[in-house]
Amino acid sequence: MRIPSALAKRPWCPSCKRRMGLARLSPGEEGFEERIFECGICHQTEKVLFPVDPLKTDAVGWLASELRPPR
Repeated sequence: MRIPSALAKRPWCPSCKRRMGLARLSPGEEGFEERIFECGICHQTEKVLFPVDPLKTDAVGWLASELRPPR
């Protein structure tokens, strides 16, 4: 499984200045996904919208008919 480069860019906690971890990933507005990051030290959260290009995700294999029925 590949980790998109956008996931590797975790924000810094504004309170304690440590890297925040990805706590939740959910669909956002059309063309975006909502990522909520949480600090493991002070538990502050930050919501970030990331643009999503459906043709640059792991779903491309499905669009290219790589999905096969079970044998």
